[in-house]
Amino acid sequence: MENSTSTSATVSAPASDASQRYQLTVNSYDRTATLIIALLVIVGFAVLGLLVVYFAKKTFPIIEAIPVVPVEATSQNPAGLARDPEPPGVEEAPELSDPQLQTVLDTLTSAVSPQEVLLSDQILNAEDQAGKGKGQGDSRMAGPGGEGVLERVPRWERWKIRFVPESTSDFASWLDYHKIEVGVLGYDNSVHYATHLSSGSPHVKKGPPEKEIRGYTSAADGPMPTLTIALARKADIARLGPTVLLFYPHEVESLLHFLEGKTLDKKFSGKRDVNSIRQTVFTVVHEGGKYAFEVLEQKYF
Repeated sequence: MENSTSTSATVSAPASDASQRYQLTVNSYDRTATLIIALLVIVGFAVLGLLVVYFAKKTFPIIEAIPVVPVEATSQNPAGLARDPEPPGVEEAPELSDPQLQTVLDTLTSAVSPQEVLLSDQILNAEDQAGKGKGQGDSRMAGPGGEGVLERVPRWERWKIRFVPESTSDFASWLDYHKIEVGVLGYDNSVHYATHLSSGSPHVKKGPPEKEIRGYTSAADGPMPTLTIALARKADIARLGPTVLLFYPHEVESLLHFLEGKTLDKKFSGKRDVNSIRQTVFTVVHEGGKYAFEVLEQKYF
């Protein structure tokens, strides 16, 4: 009996050691592997987010609006008839001149005398005489400084050009003849220009938009928009921005202004000015190797 008891005790002891030896534990290797896997997942999501942002900008470009400068309408009631070089004197505004103390004392002394005395008009009627001087006022119209606003609707807002060229090369020849440049407002906040468009290799340059003082329009009538975009692609600047414009030199602007005024004077015998024009539509006539502008129609207020 003693032997059997000791034998069973000896056999059961190893089973208890094995159960303690093979329990599930987390060692340093498992911790390190888990940390590396978590970092890889975080980096993967970050890279995926950056890719989404990058391709979203490529697919949906940001279109920047062209800045609009508000312009006041011309005043129809000028404040005067001339431009006096001299500042207003006492005769124009007597209330600005205070009477001398000695003059006031002399007047008071005379007032208490038996003789009836009237006070000076300079003292009693200063307010009535104010603004009744000999000056003719200022005839310049009201506006934001300088000589005031001279045109009710700005030129490049009321001007429209309708041109139906025979081909893309004909349209490019017209642009080169009048030195009109195709420009693209780029994503880099610069204006990219293309000239010599009728040649095989157009010239390309860029500049800051704040230094651009020429008149510009978007070709938004007839076949001109499609042809303008085609020439911008030919010069490889259409990919640089979403907005394509035509920039006109000052010589063309002066010519259009002259033709507009000439047509207005011919129709109304010089009794109207450009402030009465709502819109002027020009057309282009191709004669030989020259391109001439003509007024097609005018709309008035």
